[in-house]
Amino acid sequence: MRRLTPRPGPDVLPGYYGGGYNAFIGRTRGALKQRGWDLLRDMYAVARGPMRIAAPLSRWVFDISVRVDRTRPPRVLEVGSGYGDLLVYLRSRGCHVQGVDLDPRAAEAGAALGVSIHAGTVETLAADSESFDIGVLCHSLEHVPDPAKTLRTIHALLRPGAELHVAVPNGNATGLAVQGRHWMHLSFPLHFWFFDRATLVELLERCGFKPSLAYSTSRWHQLGAWLGPLRRGDIVRPTREVCAIAFGSLSPSSGDVLRVTAIRVP
Repeated sequence: MRRLTPRPGPDVLPGYYGGGYNAFIGRTRGALKQRGWDLLRDMYAVARGPMRIAAPLSRWVFDISVRVDRTRPPRVLEVGSGYGDLLVYLRSRGCHVQGVDLDPRAAEAGAALGVSIHAGTVETLAADSESFDIGVLCHSLEHVPDPAKTLRTIHALLRPGAELHVAVPNGNATGLAVQGRHWMHLSFPLHFWFFDRATLVELLERCGFKPSLAYSTSRWHQLGAWLGPLRRGDIVRPTREVCAIAFGSLSPSSGDVLRVTAIRVP
């Protein structure tokens, strides 16, 4: 498994999360765009009638997709929630939500949107054991110093049979192999861990979860990494990268983002 070493310690790490860090700034979409965004989430989360046809599109666009059409409103815990963009949506669809983020700026931005974000680690969250139905780690597990400790704490907070949804940068991504330090998900020095499918599944199993789905996807977010060379008149490198990533991403294990859904077992 790839990892960052050495990595910044807790005394200097906050300095790398600037005031414009997107997890803290709150929603910036206009009302019309936000309605479209929510409708796209509904295509999987609610998936009634004809909307079921578009469910695969919704799952491709969003790294974490949660079904909310259940017999009772689920309780959702998101660790590393930022200001709670996903939680705001889930709350609007009847879920009970709780976020956790280390930075107080995330809690403040979440409060402005009406969601509860605990400022601190999940270990310091005051919540009953086995009280949540769904756990979410959306591009946050790669940021924590001890992923196993975080997962075991989440395990204790989820009820038996609860779902855990994880999305992380894929350490086996074709994009990483081709683009190297230009790969957008490298995010030096904020990302400590680069799991591949085998290592993340093994870690989840060791921490009391049974993975039910594990695959990777790619989207064209890395377009910005290609624009710089193109502006300088270098068309060789971007063209080579586009072709390599396009063909490499056809594999279910070499896309940019690794997604795993797991069930909490006793």
